[in-house]
Amino acid sequence: MTRAGVLALGLALLAMPAVAKDKPPKTWQATRTVDPITGATSCVVSAVDYVGTLRYSRTGYLYPVIEMNSTHGLLVGVSSGGRFRLPTGAILWRVDDQPFREIKPEDNPRGTAVTAAPQVDDAATKAVADAMALSNKLILSATATSTLASGETAKAMLTELRAGRGLIYRAAAISSPYGLPDPNMMRVGQFQKDGLKPIPVDASLGIALAECGIE
Repeated sequence: MTRAGVLALGLALLAMPAVAKDKPPKTWQATRTVDPITGATSCVVSAVDYVGTLRYSRTGYLYPVIEMNSTHGLLVGVSSGGRFRLPTGAILWRVDDQPFREIKPEDNPRGTAVTAAPQVDDAATKAVADAMALSNKLILSATATSTLASGETAKAMLTELRAGRGLIYRAAAISSPYGLPDPNMMRVGQFQKDGLKPIPVDASLGIALAECGIE
């Protein structure tokens, strides 16, 4: 190649746009919502699936959430994903080598209360009312599509998470104390390019929490 040809090739290479390096995706992201009817607001920090810049959740999978709710305050736990939400049940939750926690759907913050029936000073009537309240609680816990801790428990879970490096969790029902082990028992963490890994507790968590005003 002539000297002029080499010069032309060099100029052409310089003119080519540089290939931008892909930035690592943010593990945690904040999402604000406003109920169009009640006006209730929430800001949720979650770690869902992603491909490039596209973030999504899948039916049948559980995702960690940290929520600042206008009614219930700080909530920490998991929510089922996808278009069709499935019941979450009790959840085992662990940060690094900390002792695991079990959070139960029956401990979820209560929704809007209905008007209570007039109280009657009658033992039989009270027994029926208590039985109905227990039945309603069991139904709500069996159908809840999120399992969330609130109050002091939520604060303690968030403190552990902030100080940790990785989070794993699963549905408690998968880990049977007897019989053949369920292979899903080992499916904890997040699918990454080199396999299942604990969900990273990286800088994106602090940024997303700040966006939701969660201290």
